Order: sequence, then structure tokens, then C-alpha cells
Amino acid sequence: MEGDFRLLGPIDWLQLLAQGGKTGVFAVEAGEGRGEVYLEQGRPVHAVFGEKVGQEALLEVLALKEGRFRFLLGVRPPLGSLKGPLEAYLLQAIRLLDERVEVGPFDLVRPGFRAQVVQSTLDPVELSLLLALKSGQSPLDLASQITLPLGEVLRRLGHLARLRLVEVFPRVPRTARLRVALGRQGAQVDALLLSAWREHYGPFQRVRVKAQKEVLLSVEGAEGLGVEIRLAPELLLFHGFQVGEEVLVWPEV
Repeated sequence: MEGDFRLLGPIDWLQLLAQGGKTGVFAVEAGEGRGEVYLEQGRPVHAVFGEKVGQEALLEVLALKEGRFRFLLGVRPPLGSLKGPLEAYLLQAIRLLDERVEVGPFDLVRPGFRAQVVQSTLDPVELSLLLALKSGQSPLDLASQITLPLGEVLRRLGHLARLRLVEVFPRVPRTARLRVALGRQGAQVDALLLSAWREHYGPFQRVRVKAQKEVLLSVEGAEGLGVEIRLAPELLLFHGFQVGEEVLVWPEV
């Protein structure tokens, strides 16, 4: 088997070989660099890239964005320099990559078919996110259940998506269920929500807020609000909102 990294990168190819329980050498050529990753029944046991050996070499191979590869079935490694499943190294490689999977606050995120297999290799935060997803939720819903800022939830889910541990289904930004909190001035929602709405619907300056009744408020974005909508004291009093109550919020479009 041989090919290049135009459609699938080394992460994808090595995952396929690992899932198939293959034994052999995955040889790569990229510019001036050459490397080899040896697999034994799908587990990486030795890697070399240039003068680098072991984990450092494997991470170099996983980070390649262009080049060619060949997989030679049945070739045994000259020595052993790696231990553990491929997933343990993928987590480190993903964090070193510049590119990210974009996950929006309203997208539907579901556990992938490989999620059960690699739970033991995840850090506690990513494991808690994966378990909280159940059959599928939006990042906004997740942020309301766990004590993580919305931006951190989006970033972590992006990592899990790159590892093929979750599937992301883009959805049209919709009504958000937010919790009323006391603010200093005007009405504020999380800047990430405002950005998602404006990217889809275009510029707008006001949102509709509905509890017992529906009102129209000028809105600004603020960092780190998550599932809160912050209202100045005069807005709370005038419109009869209560701190801590849940309201529905959507853009005036």
C-alpha cells in the first residue's frame, strides 16, 4: 500500500492501520525528511524520523501535512522505542498541530464509534466532556452542565473531533437558553454566541429575551459569560427579570 497525504494525513492512515491490527512499517518521505513507524498488531513499537527516535520521531511523522508513504506488511522493527496504544500519542500530536476543528456553540456533537476504546487515555476534563455528551448535545448545553467556560468547551471538543472521538454536525445558530445574572450596564451575552449568530444572520444590535413576556434589548458581547445573560439593575427592575431564572434569547432578525 502506498500513496500521499493530499486526502488523508498520517494520523488518518496510522489510525486505519492500527484499527486493522496490522504489522509492518509505515515509511514516509516529506521534503528532506524520511521516517518510519513500525507497528505490531496495530500498536506502534518503534519510530524514527531523521535523527529522532521513539516518541519524538512519531510525533514528527504525525504532524506531517504533505509527503508520501508506503506500508510494507510484515516488516519487523530493529528495536523497540515505543510503548502503549497509538491513541496515547495521538492526544499529544493533536495538541501540537496548529490547525483546529471548528466547533460552534449550537452544533450537535456526538461520541464517535472509537470513544469507548480510548477513554483510559484521555485527561479528566476531556473524559468528563465525552461522558456528558451521552447520545449528543450542543457545546452550549454542555457548558450549562459542567463548570467550564464555553470557549474551553469548544476548544476541547475540537481536540476530540480531531482524534475522531466525537462527530460534529454543524447546525444553524438557534435560540439559546441562558441564565439571568446581574451586570453593570445594558445587556450582555457571551461573545462566542454573538459571533455565531452574526456570522449566520448578519449584523444586528438587539436580541429578543423571553421569560413570562418577551422584550427587545440592545446587546453587547463579553468574554467568558457562557450560559449567562447579564442585565444591568435597571433592566432587571423595569422588565421584571429575576437573577438566576432561565430565559430564551435569540437575535432580532
